[in-house]
Amino acid sequence: MLPTWYTDYKNLIEESLFSYLDKYLDKKVSKPLEEFKEVIKYSVKWWKRIRAILALEFYLIFSGKDFKDLTKDSDIIKFCIAIEAIHAFSLIHDDLPCMDNDTLRRWEPTVWKKYWEYQAVLVWDLLNTLTFEILSEIKKPEISQKLVKLLSKSIWFHWMIGGQVEDLYFEEKSEELDLKILKELHKKKTWALIRASIVGWMILSKISPDTPLFRKEVDNSESILDVYDKFWKKLWLAFQIRDDLLDIDWTPEETGKSVWWENKGFVYFMWEEKTREKLDNLIKKCRKMAKNLSSEKIDFIVDYIEKRNK
Repeated sequence: MLPTWYTDYKNLIEESLFSYLDKYLDKKVSKPLEEFKEVIKYSVKWWKRIRAILALEFYLIFSGKDFKDLTKDSDIIKFCIAIEAIHAFSLIHDDLPCMDNDTLRRWEPTVWKKYWEYQAVLVWDLLNTLTFEILSEIKKPEISQKLVKLLSKSIWFHWMIGGQVEDLYFEEKSEELDLKILKELHKKKTWALIRASIVGWMILSKISPDTPLFRKEVDNSESILDVYDKFWKKLWLAFQIRDDLLDIDWTPEETGKSVWWENKGFVYFMWEEKTREKLDNLIKKCRKMAKNLSSEKIDFIVDYIEKRNK
Protein backbone atom coordinates (compact mmCIF):
# COMPACT_ATOMS: atom_id res chain seq x y z
CA MET A 1 0.00 0.00 0.00
CA LEU A 2 1.35 3.42 -0.95
CA PRO A 3 1.92 5.96 1.85
CA THR A 4 -0.35 9.01 2.06
CA TRP A 5 2.34 11.47 0.95
CA TYR A 6 2.99 9.47 -2.25
CA THR A 7 -0.72 9.43 -3.05
CA ASP A 8 -0.91 13.18 -2.35
CA TYR A 9 2.02 13.93 -4.69
CA LYS A 10 0.67 11.58 -7.37
CA ASN A 11 -2.85 13.01 -7.12
CA LEU A 12 -1.66 16.61 -7.48
CA ILE A 13 0.45 15.71 -10.53
CA GLU A 14 -2.39 13.71 -12.14
CA GLU A 15 -5.10 16.26 -11.34
CA SER A 16 -2.88 18.99 -12.79
CA LEU A 17 -2.19 16.97 -15.93
CA PHE A 18 -5.85 16.14 -16.57
CA SER A 19 -6.92 19.69 -15.69
CA TYR A 20 -4.45 20.97 -18.29
CA LEU A 21 -5.76 18.51 -20.88
CA ASP A 22 -9.40 19.42 -20.09
CA LYS A 23 -8.58 23.07 -20.68
CA TYR A 24 -6.59 22.23 -23.81
CA LEU A 25 -9.39 20.05 -25.22
CA ASP A 26 -12.32 22.15 -24.03
CA LYS A 27 -13.60 23.34 -27.42
CA LYS A 28 -16.36 21.26 -29.07
CA VAL A 29 -14.99 19.61 -32.22
CA SER A 30 -15.92 17.05 -34.86
CA LYS A 31 -16.91 13.46 -33.97
CA PRO A 32 -13.52 11.91 -34.85
CA LEU A 33 -11.72 14.55 -32.78
CA GLU A 34 -14.11 14.07 -29.85
CA GLU A 35 -13.24 10.36 -29.99
CA PHE A 36 -9.55 11.23 -30.21
CA LYS A 37 -9.83 13.15 -26.91
CA GLU A 38 -10.52 9.79 -25.23
CA VAL A 39 -7.35 8.35 -26.80
CA ILE A 40 -5.28 11.27 -25.46
CA LYS A 41 -6.56 10.87 -21.90
CA TYR A 42 -6.16 7.08 -22.01
CA SER A 43 -2.54 7.49 -23.12
CA VAL A 44 -1.47 9.37 -19.96
CA LYS A 45 -3.52 7.63 -17.30
CA TRP A 46 -1.48 4.64 -16.07
CA TRP A 47 2.01 5.72 -15.21
CA LYS A 48 3.62 5.42 -11.76
CA ARG A 49 4.81 9.08 -11.88
CA ILE A 50 8.12 8.11 -10.25
CA ARG A 51 10.19 10.63 -12.27
CA ALA A 52 7.82 13.48 -11.46
CA ILE A 53 7.48 12.48 -7.79
CA LEU A 54 11.26 12.29 -7.34
CA ALA A 55 11.69 15.66 -9.06
CA LEU A 56 9.00 17.17 -6.82
CA GLU A 57 10.50 15.80 -3.60
CA PHE A 58 14.03 16.96 -4.46
CA TYR A 59 12.63 20.39 -5.36
CA LEU A 60 10.86 20.63 -1.97
CA ILE A 61 14.01 19.55 -0.12
CA PHE A 62 16.29 22.11 -1.78
CA SER A 63 13.89 25.01 -2.32
CA GLY A 64 12.54 24.97 1.23
CA LYS A 65 8.98 25.08 -0.14
CA ASP A 66 6.08 23.26 1.50
CA PHE A 67 3.97 20.80 -0.48
CA LYS A 68 0.72 22.25 0.88
CA ASP A 69 1.56 25.62 -0.70
CA LEU A 70 1.78 24.17 -4.22
CA THR A 71 -1.04 24.51 -6.75
CA LYS A 72 -1.73 23.26 -10.26
CA ASP A 73 -0.21 26.51 -11.55
CA SER A 74 3.07 26.18 -9.63
CA ASP A 75 6.09 26.06 -11.93
CA ILE A 76 7.38 22.82 -10.42
CA ILE A 77 4.01 21.15 -11.08
CA LYS A 78 4.07 22.34 -14.69
CA PHE A 79 7.53 20.85 -15.00
CA CYS A 80 6.28 17.58 -13.47
CA ILE A 81 3.37 17.27 -15.91
CA ALA A 82 5.71 18.09 -18.81
CA ILE A 83 7.96 15.23 -17.65
CA GLU A 84 4.93 12.93 -17.50
CA ALA A 85 3.74 13.97 -20.96
CA ILE A 86 7.12 13.27 -22.54
CA HIS A 87 7.43 9.96 -20.63
CA ALA A 88 4.00 8.86 -21.90
CA PHE A 89 5.06 9.93 -25.40
CA SER A 90 8.15 7.69 -25.21
CA LEU A 91 6.21 4.63 -24.03
CA ILE A 92 3.47 4.96 -26.66
CA HIS A 93 6.25 5.27 -29.22
CA ASP A 94 8.09 2.18 -27.92
CA ASP A 95 4.93 0.03 -27.88
CA LEU A 96 4.09 0.50 -31.57
CA PRO A 97 4.10 -2.61 -33.82
CA CYS A 98 7.03 -1.18 -35.81
CA MET A 99 9.01 -0.75 -32.56
CA ASP A 100 8.64 -3.21 -29.64
CA ASN A 101 5.16 -4.44 -30.65
CA ASP A 102 3.90 -4.48 -27.04
CA THR A 103 0.21 -5.09 -26.41
CA LEU A 104 -0.03 -4.71 -22.61
CA ARG A 105 0.88 -2.01 -20.05
CA ARG A 106 -0.41 -1.71 -16.49
CA TRP A 107 -2.92 -4.54 -17.10
CA GLU A 108 -4.48 -2.59 -19.98
CA PRO A 109 -4.05 -2.74 -23.76
CA THR A 110 -1.39 -0.38 -25.11
CA VAL A 111 -2.68 2.67 -26.98
CA TRP A 112 -2.23 1.23 -30.47
CA LYS A 113 -3.83 -2.07 -29.39
CA LYS A 114 -6.90 -0.48 -27.77
CA TYR A 115 -7.44 2.07 -30.52
CA TRP A 116 -5.94 2.41 -33.99
CA GLU A 117 -2.23 2.47 -34.75
CA TYR A 118 -2.55 5.84 -36.51
CA GLN A 119 -4.17 7.27 -33.37
CA ALA A 120 -1.25 6.08 -31.24
CA VAL A 121 1.21 7.73 -33.64
CA LEU A 122 -0.75 10.98 -33.55
CA VAL A 123 -1.05 10.90 -29.74
CA TRP A 124 2.70 10.66 -29.32
CA ASP A 125 3.10 13.52 -31.82
CA LEU A 126 0.66 15.57 -29.76
CA LEU A 127 2.26 14.78 -26.39
CA ASN A 128 5.70 15.67 -27.70
CA THR A 129 4.59 19.13 -28.78
CA LEU A 130 2.32 19.60 -25.74
CA THR A 131 5.31 19.09 -23.45
CA PHE A 132 6.94 22.25 -24.77
CA GLU A 133 3.72 24.24 -24.68
CA ILE A 134 3.42 23.40 -20.96
CA LEU A 135 7.02 24.49 -20.35
CA SER A 136 6.44 27.74 -22.27
CA GLU A 137 3.88 28.71 -19.59
CA ILE A 138 6.44 28.69 -16.77
CA LYS A 139 6.41 32.22 -15.37
CA LYS A 140 10.01 33.35 -15.91
CA PRO A 141 10.99 33.22 -19.61
CA GLU A 142 14.67 32.55 -18.89
CA ILE A 143 13.74 29.49 -16.77
CA SER A 144 11.20 28.34 -19.36
CA GLN A 145 13.85 28.54 -22.10
CA LYS A 146 16.34 26.51 -20.07
CA LEU A 147 13.76 23.79 -19.40
CA VAL A 148 12.65 23.62 -23.04
CA LYS A 149 16.27 23.17 -24.13
CA LEU A 150 16.88 20.61 -21.40
CA LEU A 151 13.94 18.36 -22.33
CA SER A 152 14.39 18.69 -26.09
CA LYS A 153 18.03 17.59 -25.75
CA SER A 154 16.98 14.54 -23.72
CA ILE A 155 14.86 13.32 -26.63
CA TRP A 156 17.29 14.11 -29.41
CA PHE A 157 19.72 12.05 -31.55
CA HIS A 158 22.30 11.28 -28.85
CA TRP A 159 19.74 10.27 -26.21
CA MET A 160 16.21 8.84 -26.28
CA ILE A 161 15.79 8.55 -30.05
CA GLY A 162 19.34 7.32 -30.57
CA GLY A 163 18.83 4.70 -27.86
CA GLN A 164 15.66 3.44 -29.52
CA VAL A 165 17.41 3.19 -32.90
CA GLU A 166 20.16 1.09 -31.27
CA ASP A 167 17.64 -1.03 -29.35
CA LEU A 168 15.81 -1.97 -32.54
CA TYR A 169 19.06 -2.56 -34.42
CA PHE A 170 20.31 -5.02 -31.79
CA GLU A 171 17.00 -6.88 -31.76
CA GLU A 172 17.81 -7.82 -35.35
CA LYS A 173 21.58 -8.16 -34.77
CA SER A 174 21.53 -9.69 -31.29
CA GLU A 175 24.87 -11.45 -31.87
CA GLU A 176 26.52 -7.99 -31.79
CA LEU A 177 25.01 -7.06 -28.42
CA ASP A 178 27.01 -7.28 -25.18
CA LEU A 179 26.50 -6.04 -21.62
CA LYS A 180 28.39 -2.76 -22.18
CA ILE A 181 26.27 -1.88 -25.24
CA LEU A 182 23.08 -2.90 -23.38
CA LYS A 183 23.86 -0.51 -20.50
CA GLU A 184 24.69 2.29 -22.91
CA LEU A 185 21.51 2.00 -24.99
CA HIS A 186 19.35 1.83 -21.82
CA LYS A 187 21.19 4.89 -20.58
CA LYS A 188 20.23 6.76 -23.74
CA LYS A 189 16.62 5.59 -23.70
CA THR A 190 15.89 6.05 -20.00
CA TRP A 191 18.62 7.99 -18.25
CA ALA A 192 18.34 11.15 -20.37
CA LEU A 193 14.83 11.90 -19.13
CA ILE A 194 15.74 11.05 -15.53
CA ARG A 195 18.76 13.36 -15.71
CA ALA A 196 16.57 16.10 -17.21
CA SER A 197 14.31 15.88 -14.17
CA ILE A 198 17.36 16.27 -11.88
CA VAL A 199 18.61 19.37 -13.65
CA GLY A 200 15.03 20.65 -13.97
CA TRP A 201 14.37 20.81 -10.24
CA MET A 202 17.77 22.47 -9.79
CA ILE A 203 16.83 25.17 -12.29
CA LEU A 204 13.47 25.68 -10.60
CA SER A 205 15.10 25.70 -7.13
CA LYS A 206 17.58 28.30 -8.44
CA ILE A 207 20.47 26.04 -7.50
CA SER A 208 23.43 26.00 -9.83
CA PRO A 209 24.41 22.45 -10.80
CA ASP A 210 28.01 23.55 -10.08
CA THR A 211 27.27 24.55 -6.48
CA PRO A 212 29.35 22.40 -4.11
CA LEU A 213 27.32 20.13 -1.88
CA PHE A 214 28.34 20.92 1.69
CA ARG A 215 27.46 17.80 3.61
CA LYS A 216 29.73 15.86 5.93
CA GLU A 217 29.25 12.54 4.19
CA VAL A 218 30.13 13.89 0.74
CA ASP A 219 33.38 15.29 -0.65
CA ASN A 220 32.89 19.08 -0.72
CA SER A 221 34.52 19.27 -4.14
CA GLU A 222 31.58 17.43 -5.69
CA SER A 223 28.80 19.53 -7.19
CA ILE A 224 25.13 18.92 -6.48
CA LEU A 225 24.75 17.61 -10.03
CA ASP A 226 27.69 15.20 -9.56
CA VAL A 227 26.20 13.76 -6.38
CA TYR A 228 22.63 13.35 -7.61
CA ASP A 229 23.78 12.28 -11.04
CA LYS A 230 25.45 9.33 -9.32
CA PHE A 231 22.43 8.67 -7.11
CA TRP A 232 19.93 8.69 -9.97
CA LYS A 233 22.21 6.65 -12.25
CA LYS A 234 22.36 3.91 -9.66
CA LEU A 235 18.62 4.15 -8.97
CA TRP A 236 17.83 4.10 -12.70
CA LEU A 237 20.05 1.03 -13.27
CA ALA A 238 18.41 -0.70 -10.29
CA PHE A 239 15.02 0.05 -11.88
CA GLN A 240 16.10 -1.45 -15.22
CA ILE A 241 17.59 -4.56 -13.61
CA ARG A 242 14.49 -5.06 -11.47
CA ASP A 243 12.46 -4.79 -14.68
CA ASP A 244 14.41 -7.70 -16.18
CA LEU A 245 13.97 -9.76 -13.02
CA LEU A 246 10.20 -9.23 -13.17
CA ASP A 247 10.24 -11.35 -16.31
CA ILE A 248 11.60 -14.25 -14.23
CA ASP A 249 9.69 -13.70 -11.00
CA TRP A 250 6.21 -12.84 -12.21
CA THR A 251 3.65 -13.49 -14.96
CA PRO A 252 2.08 -10.85 -17.26
CA GLU A 253 -1.10 -11.14 -15.17
CA GLU A 254 0.88 -10.17 -12.04
CA THR A 255 3.06 -7.44 -13.54
CA GLY A 256 0.48 -5.91 -15.87
CA LYS A 257 2.92 -5.90 -18.79
CA SER A 258 4.31 -8.19 -21.45
CA VAL A 259 7.35 -10.20 -20.34
CA TRP A 260 10.29 -10.94 -22.61
CA TRP A 261 12.57 -13.24 -20.62
CA GLU A 262 14.04 -14.67 -23.83
CA ASN A 263 15.48 -11.30 -24.92
CA LYS A 264 19.09 -10.32 -24.31
CA GLY A 265 18.69 -8.31 -21.12
CA PHE A 266 20.75 -8.09 -17.93
CA VAL A 267 19.81 -11.61 -16.82
CA TYR A 268 20.96 -13.03 -20.16
CA PHE A 269 24.46 -11.57 -19.78
CA MET A 270 24.92 -11.76 -16.00
CA TRP A 271 22.80 -14.82 -15.14
CA GLU A 272 20.16 -14.66 -12.45
CA GLU A 273 22.34 -14.87 -9.32
CA LYS A 274 24.78 -12.13 -10.44
CA THR A 275 21.87 -9.96 -11.57
CA ARG A 276 20.25 -10.18 -8.13
CA GLU A 277 23.60 -9.39 -6.47
CA LYS A 278 24.01 -6.37 -8.73
CA LEU A 279 20.54 -5.10 -7.81
CA ASP A 280 21.27 -5.60 -4.10
CA ASN A 281 24.57 -3.66 -4.34
CA LEU A 282 22.97 -0.78 -6.26
CA ILE A 283 20.15 -0.46 -3.74
CA LYS A 284 22.63 -0.43 -0.81
CA LYS A 285 24.59 2.38 -2.49
CA CYS A 286 21.39 4.33 -3.15
CA ARG A 287 20.35 4.01 0.50
CA LYS A 288 23.76 5.21 1.65
CA MET A 289 23.63 8.26 -0.64
CA ALA A 290 20.01 9.01 0.29
CA LYS A 291 21.02 9.38 3.96
CA ASN A 292 22.42 12.80 3.06
CA LEU A 293 18.89 13.97 2.37
CA SER A 294 17.23 12.73 5.56
CA SER A 295 14.06 12.15 3.53
CA GLU A 296 11.87 9.18 4.38
CA LYS A 297 10.14 9.79 1.04
CA ILE A 298 13.32 9.18 -0.95
CA ASP A 299 14.02 6.14 1.25
CA PHE A 300 10.57 4.77 0.41
CA ILE A 301 11.12 5.18 -3.34
CA VAL A 302 14.45 3.32 -3.15
CA ASP A 303 12.69 0.48 -1.28
CA TYR A 304 9.83 0.50 -3.78
CA ILE A 305 12.19 0.16 -6.75
CA GLU A 306 13.96 -2.75 -5.09
CA LYS A 307 10.77 -4.68 -4.30
CA ARG A 308 8.32 -3.64 -7.01
CA ASN A 309 6.43 -6.36 -8.87
CA LYS A 310 4.93 -4.17 -11.62
